Amino acid sequence: MEERLRTLAAMQKLDDKIGQYRILQDVLPKQLNEINEKVEQATIDLLAGETEKAELNKLQRALESEIKTHQAQINKYATQLSEIKTNKEYKALNSEIAYLKEKISEIESQLLEHIDTENEIKSRIVEYKKVLGEAEANKKAKEGDLKAQIDTLEGKIESTRAERNKLAVTLPVALIKRYGNLIKNKENQAVAYSHDGSCGGCGFVIRQQMRIELQLRKKVVYCENCGRILLNPIPEEDTQQAE
Repeated sequence: MEERLRTLAAMQKLDDKIGQYRILQDVLPKQLNEINEKVEQATIDLLAGETEKAELNKLQRALESEIKTHQAQINKYATQLSEIKTNKEYKALNSEIAYLKEKISEIESQLLEHIDTENEIKSRIVEYKKVLGEAEANKKAKEGDLKAQIDTLEGKIESTRAERNKLAVTLPVALIKRYGNLIKNKENQAVAYSHDGSCGGCGFVIRQQMRIELQLRKKVVYCENCGRILLNPIPEEDTQQAE
């Protein structure tokens, strides 16, 4: 019987390993997606910043063109001033020149504001490029390893399951079925160890008689609360021998 108990402990150890692989099958693809999403988001941010700068530069060029147009008109009016013969026309032309100069002043103020905005956008673009570079470097460093781990997990699960099944066939069929049902229904934990007089799976206090039975190792003991197979801690070398 003690050999069976050691076998059950070894099987649980292998099922623990399978459980860890199952967790990785869920976690590793998420990590890979997070890496790719960071690169995508950094690319989007950089593109948005560069687009914003391009639109601002387009607006700046339009304003500069408007200034040139107004200045050309001022020069034209200035030339006409010498040819005007009436005071009324002279005042009217001067008034138009003053208006155009005011418009140029307003546009120049806008351009100064745009320069400040452009500098702020440039700073953001520098930061976006830095973030993108870091994201791409992180992807380059980790993507291959993560994909390799993901690709090998199913094989590791199958080989570990085969190793566990090799142990299982040495046990009675009824015990194997019960172990399998516990693995399925008890969060991958069919075997629980007694801890300070309680079941390590559910915390239920173990009766004194059952504690004695656990020490004797003459029968398979089940938790009266959760139904898991109860064992006293078994030395590591014993479970390795069973494996």
